[in-house]
Amino acid sequence: MATETDLATAVATELVKQVPIKEAYHDGLSPAVRETGSALTDFVKTIRLALAPLQFTAALQDRYVKFLDRSVRGIPEERRVLPAPQILGPVLEAIKYEPEETLITEMYNELLSKAFDRQAADGVHPAYAPLIKQLSMDEAIILKSIYAKLDDHYLYQYTLDYNRETNRFSNPKVELDELPRNELRNPNKIQIYMEHLEKLGLASIQQFKNQEPIGSPGAFQTGSRSFARYQLTAFGLEFMKAARPPTT
Repeated sequence: MATETDLATAVATELVKQVPIKEAYHDGLSPAVRETGSALTDFVKTIRLALAPLQFTAALQDRYVKFLDRSVRGIPEERRVLPAPQILGPVLEAIKYEPEETLITEMYNELLSKAFDRQAADGVHPAYAPLIKQLSMDEAIILKSIYAKLDDHYLYQYTLDYNRETNRFSNPKVELDELPRNELRNPNKIQIYMEHLEKLGLASIQQFKNQEPIGSPGAFQTGSRSFARYQLTAFGLEFMKAARPPTT
């Protein structure tokens, strides 16, 4: 019996057979590109026939067909192109691990939908699908929240105590944290989530103005106050443009 990886490969292979990869990204509407719309329109029918000889569960086949149909459906036929295999393959591999109707599944769907669209395909980087796979649900929600507030960031303000004898700052205390928590499953793990998002190169908490010393006028400094905000990196911004599902 074939493996689930074989199924994803078979789906990608069938798409390649319908429209040659080398033709999909040519400038202008070559005959092959003009035919792409009808080929993808008939995808739901043809893919079932192509996969029929493979011994996969009907539920898994149905999920791939439904997912791909949803990705293509909203794109005008004249703009439909074949996604690059390094984008299509990882997406098909990843969705079998995700429940349906979640934010992460929607991100995969939006990413593949843009890859099918000749006007948006250039904005889909091959690294995006593997990045989505590394996100927890809460991290996806945090990225969505930060992206929704690009022009007016969520602020993060904290203080540190200052020890004159050791010349060190310690004991951080958060004074202000505006990041929404109502949708998060584990809001107490925000710091861990942000550390992970920073390692992925997507988002971080960045200081945006100088620290303020804390202490009475004329007295020794007893601490400092830092002013920071949640923000996407330049790469994280492009990632969210490609993967963030449109608001409804």
